[in-house]
Amino acid sequence: MANYRDIKGFTIQSLSSDPVPNVGSWASGGAMNTARSSGSSSSGGGADSGLIAGGTSTAHTNITETYNGTAWTEVGDLNTARESINGGAGTTTAALTFGGKTPGGVSALTESWNGSAWTEVNDLNNATKENPGTGTNTAAIRAGGTAPGGNVYNYVETWNGSSWTETTEMNQTRGAGSCTGITTAALLVGGSNNNPTYYANAELWNGSSWTEKDDLNAATSLLGETGTSTDALAFGGLSPSVTAVTEAYNGTTWSPVNSMSTARYGLGNSGAAGNSAVAGGGYTTANVTSTEEWSFPPVTASILIEGDMWYNSSSKELKAYGTAAGVPAGAWASGGALNTSRGQAGPSGVSQNSAMVSAGRDVGPTTAGTDKCEQYDGSSWTEVNETNTARSALTGAGTQTANFIAGGRQGPPSGLNETELWNGSAWTEVNNLNTGRAYLTGGGTSTSGIVAAGGPPNTAKTETWDGTSWTEENDLNTAKSYRSFFGGSASQTASVCVGGENPQVDISETWNGSSWSEGNNLNTARGASGGSGTSTNGMIFGGQYDSGYYAKTEVYNGTSYTEIGDLSTVNGYTVPANNSGNLLALAAGGFTPSVTTATEEFVVSAAISTVTTS
Repeated sequence: MANYRDIKGFTIQSLSSDPVPNVGSWASGGAMNTARSSGSSSSGGGADSGLIAGGTSTAHTNITETYNGTAWTEVGDLNTARESINGGAGTTTAALTFGGKTPGGVSALTESWNGSAWTEVNDLNNATKENPGTGTNTAAIRAGGTAPGGNVYNYVETWNGSSWTETTEMNQTRGAGSCTGITTAALLVGGSNNNPTYYANAELWNGSSWTEKDDLNAATSLLGETGTSTDALAFGGLSPSVTAVTEAYNGTTWSPVNSMSTARYGLGNSGAAGNSAVAGGGYTTANVTSTEEWSFPPVTASILIEGDMWYNSSSKELKAYGTAAGVPAGAWASGGALNTSRGQAGPSGVSQNSAMVSAGRDVGPTTAGTDKCEQYDGSSWTEVNETNTARSALTGAGTQTANFIAGGRQGPPSGLNETELWNGSAWTEVNNLNTGRAYLTGGGTSTSGIVAAGGPPNTAKTETWDGTSWTEENDLNTAKSYRSFFGGSASQTASVCVGGENPQVDISETWNGSSWSEGNNLNTARGASGGSGTSTNGMIFGGQYDSGYYAKTEVYNGTSYTEIGDLSTVNGYTVPANNSGNLLALAAGGFTPSVTTATEEFVVSAAISTVTTS
């Protein structure tokens, strides 16, 4: 039998304290002298230098402060007091501020900083406020912004040290975004318009044109952003609630990381790369002076690697570091959009890289449903062959190459009993359910499946599938429709059926292969949730209540439910990869309340946990 040393290549050490994960985090820094928001930011070398000029305090202000890594110092004032700048370029000794709102209105004013005083220089071609900008005081770029009257621009201007020149426009018209990088490689993210609509869009500037890149996971405006076009950090913002969310960019994708201590928007920021940043001021329920610094552990720290295990001699505990312990700290992140918006579809799949959505409701409450099917590879959805019967409110289970769908409805809420099998390329009609129904749930594989509940009317009926035919089994204890299900590929012998509607309930029942038993209830009563995981390590997410939809997520440990991080968007009737584990959970489509193409993936970072035995 293999031992731990053979697998990992080292023995378990005895340590007096836990090593530290090599992940970034926010820590308190020195407070600003004047509480304010929406000033101009200029970057330095990281968390040890920065400059914020202007903004709004009790009114428009011209105050300028610089940061040395410990404290803020007031230096020379702007020539013109202004707020809603939200952009800037340069360093603590050579900076540029432009646009904003003065007491006289939206402005095109530009001022240059030489380390001790501001000098007015040539104006922007277009007066704007809330305009993202980056670069230096001799080579800067300003992208988008809010115009007089509240409309937003997609205009872009570049600064050559003496004047502004209009250049190629951005793809997404918006103001109140954030920009980092240089004039030949800049990254623009977030923003809003005057509806307001909030954006997650990211665009890359190469010196001549804009290219759309992977979006932020959460749409937001008036956020902070530091770093380069390939190593960036975005944090805080308004969306429309104030947020502390922080995301890191590696040149390809955005990933949620540790949040700020204080949610805020309109904050000042600086930072040369994604591993070091400072955020000062901003607005929560009032303007604040608080500063936070983002950093990673020093190179001299004892750094953890996933899979490490050690004995803490101080706490007398055996500990390990890995993602399996981190489910409660996981977060939902945006994935690739479906080609066809829908909810109430047939789910299947084993992970975020291998899932399938079949049929479903794609328009409104009276639609007969669609026959369209799509497969997911972890980044994008591809349309594949349609089902034989268009339908909605169905269930399904299995893998991307071998699964089944069963039940559902067409138009009025009468239940179908049709079953179809997918072989990786086409659907085949097979033996029907014994009881036709819609709004049912289920799981398992294409040769060993189970379905339960459904309606109308609400039913408690359970049936199992052996690859050829359906067999009636013992009923659920509670007859309901819109129930949710998890149990992985072992669903036919060990699974969980939770929630339900009309009215919503918090009931949870477990299946042992022959009968259902009531267990501990959900924390939040609901129906129409997504589910994934196993009967001892499951998860449900989203769902419906009387007048709306939930974003709530709960995990199940075989005994009880615990609430963890919400979906990014409230969602009911979402479609899960229902054979996936919690660490690979997927939610596709659904009602938000309109039918959506959105996909979310559950992202779990490694965490330290105490090892227990039983």
